[in-house]
Amino acid sequence: MKRAFQWIWVFLFVFSFQFSVFSFPKIPNGDRTPGSICTTEHDDFKEFRYREKIPYCARGVSSSLKKRIYRQYKIPLECKSLYTIDHLIPLSIGGDNSKENLWPEHKKIKKLRQNLEFRAYLDLKKGKITQEEAIERVLHAKFNPPVDDLNPGDPCARHLFVSFRQ
Repeated sequence: MKRAFQWIWVFLFVFSFQFSVFSFPKIPNGDRTPGSICTTEHDDFKEFRYREKIPYCARGVSSSLKKRIYRQYKIPLECKSLYTIDHLIPLSIGGDNSKENLWPEHKKIKKLRQNLEFRAYLDLKKGKITQEEAIERVLHAKFNPPVDDLNPGDPCARHLFVSFRQ
């Protein structure tokens, strides 16, 4: 009986350790990734776009910066293939390539809102919404993802167990 009790404690420890070690955010961490927009002072500034004359930065995120983002969010090497480095504020609506605007997003979450950024871009381009409204739309979706389709038993989907929204 005592031996069975010990095994239960070992199981609980290993189980809780698995989920404490694998506790990714399902949303961007607002302290690490507050978002940032392009300005004419950015090295990758390319042009002004849309009726609002919004500065546009060309895509340019180095491998070393991507690695740093994965480390900041504590994504293990074996799980990186399930994530993509995402611009919190997309370049298409005026975001930049700084570390303040980048975070690792699980590909399954990104897939659940597949056309969000494109629709915001089109509405901004057509003048139906302002840059501020486009950013608000995108941020609302990224901070409130539908996570029903994710497998909570997947240790690389650990963001289901921890939220950095405080």
